[in-house]
Amino acid sequence: MDRKGKLLLAVPALLAAFAIALYARMYRVFLWGWWLDEFDPYIRYYLAKYTLEHGVGWWWGGAQFTQFWHPYGVDWGRVLLPGTSLYGLFVYALLRPFGVDLWHAVIAAPAIMNSLAVFSMFYLGYRVGSELGIPNGGVRVGLAAALLTAIAPAFVERGFAAWFDDEPISLFLIPLGLALLIDGLRRPWTGALAGAALGYVVWTWGGHFYVWNLVGLYAMVLPAYYYLKLALAKPGKKSRPPELPFDARNFFLSYLLFYVVYAAFVAAIPRYGVHTVASAFNILPTFGLASAALTWALGLKLGAAKTAELLRRYIWAVAGVVAVGVAVFAAAIAAGLIGGKFLATLLPFGRSAIVASVAEHSTTQFIQILSRYGPIIPFIVASLPYLFTPSGLLALSYLVTAGYSAATMVRLLVLLAPAALLATAVGMVKLVDNRRFGHIVMAAAVVSTVMLFSAVMPTVSQGQGFVQGLARQPTQIATSAVGVVSDDFVDALMWLKTRLPPYEPVASWWDYGYWISVVGNKTSLADNSTINATQIGKIGLAFMAPPQIGAAIFTRQFGTKYVLAIMPYAIYPVTLSTGQQVPLLVHEYPPGGDFLKSYWMTKIALENVGYAADVLKARGMSPEDYIYTRVMSFPGPPPNTAYAYFTIGGSYYPVPLDLNRTLYAMLFSKERFFPIYGNYSQFLPWIFEGVEQPGGGFTSFRSLRLVGGNVYLPTDITPQLQSLGAYVIKGWDRGGVDVVVDPLTNTTQRIPLVTADPRPLRLVYVSKPYGWVVVYEVEGS
Repeated sequence: MDRKGKLLLAVPALLAAFAIALYARMYRVFLWGWWLDEFDPYIRYYLAKYTLEHGVGWWWGGAQFTQFWHPYGVDWGRVLLPGTSLYGLFVYALLRPFGVDLWHAVIAAPAIMNSLAVFSMFYLGYRVGSELGIPNGGVRVGLAAALLTAIAPAFVERGFAAWFDDEPISLFLIPLGLALLIDGLRRPWTGALAGAALGYVVWTWGGHFYVWNLVGLYAMVLPAYYYLKLALAKPGKKSRPPELPFDARNFFLSYLLFYVVYAAFVAAIPRYGVHTVASAFNILPTFGLASAALTWALGLKLGAAKTAELLRRYIWAVAGVVAVGVAVFAAAIAAGLIGGKFLATLLPFGRSAIVASVAEHSTTQFIQILSRYGPIIPFIVASLPYLFTPSGLLALSYLVTAGYSAATMVRLLVLLAPAALLATAVGMVKLVDNRRFGHIVMAAAVVSTVMLFSAVMPTVSQGQGFVQGLARQPTQIATSAVGVVSDDFVDALMWLKTRLPPYEPVASWWDYGYWISVVGNKTSLADNSTINATQIGKIGLAFMAPPQIGAAIFTRQFGTKYVLAIMPYAIYPVTLSTGQQVPLLVHEYPPGGDFLKSYWMTKIALENVGYAADVLKARGMSPEDYIYTRVMSFPGPPPNTAYAYFTIGGSYYPVPLDLNRTLYAMLFSKERFFPIYGNYSQFLPWIFEGVEQPGGGFTSFRSLRLVGGNVYLPTDITPQLQSLGAYVIKGWDRGGVDVVVDPLTNTTQRIPLVTADPRPLRLVYVSKPYGWVVVYEVEGS
């Protein structure tokens, strides 16, 4: 096929793929409204807005933001990267003439960039496919990769409109940069363009360290593979001496240009600076530079044949050099030069509580891999024998290393996406080219593609209506961060914004810091970027200490008198063994509130605050197992008998054993129900509380004998907790609430009830419509 024919085939197909990609990625905001998703995009928007108002220079000159990390504040230029915010401003500049404001521009920005990835993936697929040795292999692989990019869940899930974060930009730039790097084997100057494309990833995503080292690894793998292939080849009669299938000079020059440009991007950012170029993160890229230089020098002095002969003779010396390189890298890890989530990716064990508490930092489950890559795994496996080409080795190195990274940390499944889809395209094209099985493979490829598309877009099923797809899932704030659509958190943020003074400090667990500061216009104590583990540990300690101590920590150490918490709950009708049906309150239904996170609050406090064990009275025992809840999979089952939990409806729920904790008193105090249910609140017991009996008696939870339910207590109860053998939940208080019974005269009636006592905290707000979010004020502060 000539150039014109390729253009006539590729251009319409790519435009169609781009249109499909853009529609799939914009669908979400049309359905749920123009809200940013998750938490991080809110700070990206905030900094884009601040840059628009104050200019770009503050990223390098410094600026102290006192609305975050109270009471210390933070210089975001040294903590975060400017790439996402600057890209948002670029999109805003393009759309502003059409009347689009910054808020809507940054919501649309990720969908636009991630949709453009169909073109960069085509480019990468074209370069890899051109070396497969089949007719029009480049165009065919490129188009297959582009179509998969438009619809694959692994690409789309972090590329939706509203996901104004680092991944949508990186998923466009990484394939582009790698394709330019491959082009550098023919045109060395494209190495500088590769450095610029991947260099902008430096300004965008912390995952750039992987890309940096991937390119360095490729610079070592490429010559090593072909020299070993020549050295181990059987001698025979050949008309020409053996040669490398790439130009060693071009290889060195393109990598050198990449190395210099990329290092310049790293050094130019305040968060990294020149010291990062000289750090352990640059060991592998520097080895790659040495490998490229040595390859060129050997080619000039000896040629490929003599070099292969020397390699055959001194293979032990090469093995020694490799061993030294591995030892240097291991020494860097042992010396603590590589740590945090980067070390957790390399060595997925022994993670700190701070790292482990983040859901996207957890070890990947096999079902998570299947949900994103299941239909295409056979094609990925089929592609492996065809990736041993100069460009294919880059794809293979990417696939293997990103596959390992994705297996150790669930967030990095998105990093694997370009390599996985490229390998899938290669596997599909090569198998379809098979004369015997091509038609069968084509049918399988179509089925796999349809399965991927149906996982993204809502599909219609007769009698079922819409089947949920990724594009139909609501944004995080629309679900109050618990996965079920609710306006509770939006209502809470509007209350904070309109009822409290501007920039008033409000304490919460770190998940909600960005929302409180950016949407609620208040001052938060911690957020997703807080690197001060002691700060987070003290917040956890305040929540898990008794209310008097917790209130003192919030007011004296953090200077805040308002505390926010969230816990979803539902009213569940339960039939007792007597046949009586009673309404019970089921906590953490749906799951995702602060009660389930209280395990991490305790663990982080004990790891990072020296006096936490004394405050929590945890000497010689494991409070996260017995006094508080313990994190567990939902709906279960719990992994062992060291859990206190109950079952109902086939689901497992952890049980609080001591309500005399700041967080538990806030969440389980029944005062929160009166704004929602009025006087009926007194008849709503918690599922673990028991039922009030006629005449003032009280039936314990254990004696309820729920139909289909049961209670399980730890079998290894420590001596300090022997009283728990009778299952006495500590911290109950027989209190009451004054309820207005006559709005005309404001006459009140005291409603008695069994509840938790949050004093000295006083309830000041309950969210609508479900009452999931509460705000308390410390009295007398």
